[in-house]
Amino acid sequence: MKRKHKFGLALVLMLVLALQMTVSAASNMTIAQCAIVGDQVTVIATGTQAASDSGEYYLFALQPYEAGIGTRTDYCASAPAGTAVTFTTPLNYNTASSKLYCRFVVAALQGGQYVAISNESYITNPEAVATKALGQPARSQKGIIVDARYTNDLTDLNCGYACYILSVNKFFEGSGVSYTYNGKNYSFSSSQVAQYDLIVPAISNQGVNLIMVVMNGYSAATADMVPAAARIPAGNIYSYGFNVQEQIPTEKLEALMSFLASRYNGTGHGTIHSWVVGNEVNNNMPAHYIGNMSVDQYAADYAKQFRVIYNAVKSQNRDARVYTNIDQRWSFVDAANPLQYPSKTFIDLFASNIKSTGDIDWALSIHPHAIPMSNARFWSIPAPYSGLNLVNGSDNTKMATVQNMEVFVNHMKQAQMLSPAGTVRHIIITELGFSSTTTSEGYVSDQQTQAAAMVYAFKKFQSLPEIEAFIIHKHLDDAGEVAIGRSYGLKTISNTPKFAYNVFKTMDSNPSTCDFALPIIGVSSWQQLGLN
Repeated sequence: MKRKHKFGLALVLMLVLALQMTVSAASNMTIAQCAIVGDQVTVIATGTQAASDSGEYYLFALQPYEAGIGTRTDYCASAPAGTAVTFTTPLNYNTASSKLYCRFVVAALQGGQYVAISNESYITNPEAVATKALGQPARSQKGIIVDARYTNDLTDLNCGYACYILSVNKFFEGSGVSYTYNGKNYSFSSSQVAQYDLIVPAISNQGVNLIMVVMNGYSAATADMVPAAARIPAGNIYSYGFNVQEQIPTEKLEALMSFLASRYNGTGHGTIHSWVVGNEVNNNMPAHYIGNMSVDQYAADYAKQFRVIYNAVKSQNRDARVYTNIDQRWSFVDAANPLQYPSKTFIDLFASNIKSTGDIDWALSIHPHAIPMSNARFWSIPAPYSGLNLVNGSDNTKMATVQNMEVFVNHMKQAQMLSPAGTVRHIIITELGFSSTTTSEGYVSDQQTQAAAMVYAFKKFQSLPEIEAFIIHKHLDDAGEVAIGRSYGLKTISNTPKFAYNVFKTMDSNPSTCDFALPIIGVSSWQQLGLN
């Protein structure tokens, strides 16, 4: 028994030593640069020299859906082992061997196998291959989630921004529009392309920055576009994540996003200036479902989804912005809904993943809804919410709403959240609405209260210059929302302007028109609220 025990102990010690050696080897080199230079990818790595049977280091290019080197032997470049190495490999842009979406890792040959000795890094400047540089028009900071039937309102309201939604699955529910990408032929739904060929110019020709929210649905015909663990029919799920875990759907997503970013890029079909990858994506269920998993796993997978769309878009328009989106549940943990992760937890994990795998200029869109969302009088939190201490100015607040949206800004000012240029990242509000009618929950409102809430929120927004856009939910009332007393539109369903419509039109150009809101809010001046 003792001899067996000693043998077992020795085996454990050997395993621990092997593990320590593996961990040590994997941390030898750090990729300091992974960038497109001309028609090549240049990868620079530095660190402590690792053993390599051949005296060489090897560079591997991994596709998003690949977990690691595994048994692969097809390295794309090699260099003499050392404490600082530089690799160059052809980008092969828009060919069957394109490396635009790859992440790169340095390996050593140890015991006949290629073993990773560095972190993995994606290309950090996909915009280097872009042929367009279409800027960000912003005649004003305000905008709406637009109804495409009435785009002339964008000019009437002096909007600088308009937000719209696109579902990627719809483009695969038919064919007719051919596109060749990375050596493969694709055919996208002609009806969907025709629809957006009308919608995009109708909006963007009004002189606004068009922000497209990219979402994903589920159907039998497009099931492969959804991760395998998430392929369940929609019930409480209203949107799904993008499948970058398998080769074919990943390549389809790359091709579609490249097609969209090139077609709606000032080439006669209008311009999409900015893209949001998913809606309130800190909510795995029901907003961006990819299966039951921890927030760490979820953030890592979403980061890959984001990279695919970011690289596709930026490789077409170097000035385009690509946003992730979070809601107001900042540190709030919903025990009944464990897949609704706190937005602070999610955004920190996402930022850390991006920074450690090649930092890029990702941006942030926020939804600082009131508590509860149906309460237009957000300055007065009703019972039972009022007793839960949900809102304060600290980074640990449970909710980051219109009342305390400086929390978003202050968090994004931290060193680990800054852009590659060392600046605060682009932040916009892409959804914030107030009902003009009393809701089914009994929260009292009317058209004047809706307008008062809107201008109060706008004043709060103006006090935070780091937030660049203020987009109202929504242009017209939605029948489904109205059915439960949530009339968020600036207009009614029948296209009749509400009181808030004309207030929205002048609230930035003629601030005195906002003063009607003061007695509704219960103050005598904006200065009393710390606002101008």
